[in-house]
Amino acid sequence: MQYFLVEISYEAGNKVGGIWTVLTSKSRVMKAKFGDNYLAIGFYNPSQAAIEMIEEEPSGYILNAIKDMQLPGIKFHYGSWAQGNNVKLLLLDTSEFKQNNVNQIKGMFWDKFKIDSLNAPEDYNEPLAWSYAVGAFVESLAKFINMKIVCQVHEWLSAGAILYLKMKNSRIPTVFTIHATVLGRAISYGGNDIQALLKQKSIDDKVAYDYGVQAKHLTEKAGAFNATVFTAVSETVADEAQVMLGKRPDVITINGIDITGLPSMDDLEAMRKTAQDKLYNFLNAYFLPYYDTEWIMSPLIFTSGRYEFYDKGFDLFIDALGRLDKMLPDGKYVIALIAVPTGTLSTKNEVAANYLTYLSVKAQLSRDIKGFEETASMLPTANYSSLDKAYNRIITDARLVISELRRPRPTNPPICPFVLSYPEENDQILSALKRNGLVNSKDNKVKVIFYPKYLMIGDELLNLTYNELLSISTAGVFLSKYEPFGYTPLEAAAYGSLSFTTDRSGFGKYLQTYKFTNQGIFIESLSDERDNVVKKVAYDILQIVSLEQDDIFALRTSARKTAELFDWEGLITNYLQAYELALSRP
Repeated sequence: MQYFLVEISYEAGNKVGGIWTVLTSKSRVMKAKFGDNYLAIGFYNPSQAAIEMIEEEPSGYILNAIKDMQLPGIKFHYGSWAQGNNVKLLLLDTSEFKQNNVNQIKGMFWDKFKIDSLNAPEDYNEPLAWSYAVGAFVESLAKFINMKIVCQVHEWLSAGAILYLKMKNSRIPTVFTIHATVLGRAISYGGNDIQALLKQKSIDDKVAYDYGVQAKHLTEKAGAFNATVFTAVSETVADEAQVMLGKRPDVITINGIDITGLPSMDDLEAMRKTAQDKLYNFLNAYFLPYYDTEWIMSPLIFTSGRYEFYDKGFDLFIDALGRLDKMLPDGKYVIALIAVPTGTLSTKNEVAANYLTYLSVKAQLSRDIKGFEETASMLPTANYSSLDKAYNRIITDARLVISELRRPRPTNPPICPFVLSYPEENDQILSALKRNGLVNSKDNKVKVIFYPKYLMIGDELLNLTYNELLSISTAGVFLSKYEPFGYTPLEAAAYGSLSFTTDRSGFGKYLQTYKFTNQGIFIESLSDERDNVVKKVAYDILQIVSLEQDDIFALRTSARKTAELFDWEGLITNYLQAYELALSRP
């Protein structure tokens, strides 16, 4: 059956979190499946829209629907979504509309759906007004399209569109997809374990009041019960929804990746070589001023994600590194990078000075070596004494490099190269590293760097993109205690890195449920006692460190093959099933 699909998300054209990745990664498949019968609708954020959208004047049914709108104070921005394979994108600026109408909308939703939003914060008001306006736009759009419309809505932030259409008795089928639950996130934030709660049949809505998220929770619940079809991105989220919302999703719309957008294994090898040069530059400048360490054969283990210390399992990762530090044999080193953004002010003076000195003397050595090679190329006409002089100059400069870098230093290399915007003693990651004795002393076999900035080209130190980091890492370790799906371990595997996930993540549970041959992807069980979990992770990393390079390559290849099973080309059928189901229901 042919139909027009409207996909609504607060993150369409507005990169905030993981849903942006879902939308952009499946956009190529959506464009192939629906062509011009597809429209993404998002929230207008000027700074994001400037880099995400190629704006153009609306025409045809889009323009007609805009003109038909009866809600004043809304500005529309239409064009192609540059980050989403140029699918059609409409962004609504509802700042003025919200100012004049949000309290009235709250009142209507209380009367109709019993959503208590009286004391809701601003981060509730903004998406509420926006999603209500989106619902009104979809209602108008249906008047000018000569085919059935299906309205795909993501998360509570967009649920107002469903509730608007329901309130207006619209017959437009709606599909509501959750990527987590509001209450699940709230309870797990800060280290609370929700597993005991999930064993209950249901949880009273009063719990949402205890965590101050009643408006969001009740909006999400209303979306689930009033949508034509309710879906979740994993069995993990489905189990959670059953308890937290009192309703089980109709369809599991598992997350995927766009395999065609990934570099081949050969391209990854080329990317890896370039990225390794950048990494070694950084590591040499960072550690050589203090002591010698061999990087060439040292594995790089990393973790990343939002700064949710317990939710993301950073506490487990750091404790495992502490154990690993004591388990590694002499002469073996591991580089551990914790790429977790937080507030920073500047690069530390000592780090900046070391880095500039290193680059300067390296450039001088490069010039000396080039001169030596030019002299050598002139043989046999050149005088051998000239060659000796050129060689001796290189040796002299090398000694100067070492003496320049190795001025007496009473401290270890810093754990973090940046000045944080708050006292270091208040930082959970730094405190955990120090508690484990991971202070980058000469005796530490695990050399650790807490890198609290987003990775990008042009970064003043590391100068790596996140994808480049994935390509050169031996393993990405993601020990989330609360992870509705988990893109990070899937992305790591897709870029040929070994990958750690947990049986609490939707990704890990999916692999376990369908018994994939997932060599190269480690699924850590969090059901055991904490100390045993830490020991197991440390042991698994040690096993990787002990492998030969050929064995590492075989595991990389296997991890990549597993990641390819999550191609949207196949997984999009779950969404299509939800749309067909919505169209079939009265």
